[in-house]
Formats: sequence, structure tokens, C-alpha cells
Amino acid sequence: MKLKFSVLLASCLVLLGCNTAKHGSFIDKTFSSVSSNGLLWLGKVNGYSCQTNILYVFPKGEAASTSNAIEDAKRQYPHTVLLANVAIDDRVEIGFGYSVQCIVVTGSAYGSASH
Repeated sequence: MKLKFSVLLASCLVLLGCNTAKHGSFIDKTFSSVSSNGLLWLGKVNGYSCQTNILYVFPKGEAASTSNAIEDAKRQYPHTVLLANVAIDDRVEIGFGYSVQCIVVTGSAYGSASH
């Protein structure tokens, strides 16, 4: 009985230690000051990339990634060229029988005014 409990506990710990999020330590285009580039400030943006885990350990859908969150933020304004003052955070929401892990990108969108 003690062995079964130990195996079950070890299995749960191994499964809970798995993280499928794809964090990145990069931003493809970001600057702290873009006034000299001739780009217009379009507004503040938030981008999200989330993955749900059924029963807290079984991933459903594509893994959360920084790249997808950046692209989601850029899509908020059609003519976005780059993001500035970028912050990357991750959040976990826990519900009954599931959890949702999200990577959140916030920043300022800059781009052209052409339509």
C-alpha cells in the first residue's frame, strides 16, 4: 500500500512539473524611443497566448508562446510596424478541474498612418 501511494505521488509530481509554455527572451522589433523613426503612436496594446490544461495536467491546444502573444498584440492595429516599451508576463488561472496558462504582452504600438 505504501509503495502504491509513493508511486502515485511521484507520478503526480512529475506531471505537475511539466510546463508546455514557450517563453521567449526576444522581441523581434522593439525600441524604447521611436520618435526619430517617423512612426506614429497607434495606442496601447495587449496580446495573449493561452493554453488550457484539463484536470490541471493534460494540455489542450497549442502551447502558450511569447511569439503568438506578440503577434496578437500587433494585430490590434492594422498598420503596426513595431512594439515599444514591451512587458511580458505570464498568468495562471485555476478553475475546478482545469487551469489556463497565458503569456501576456503589453506595450505601445507604432506604425504608419497609411490605410
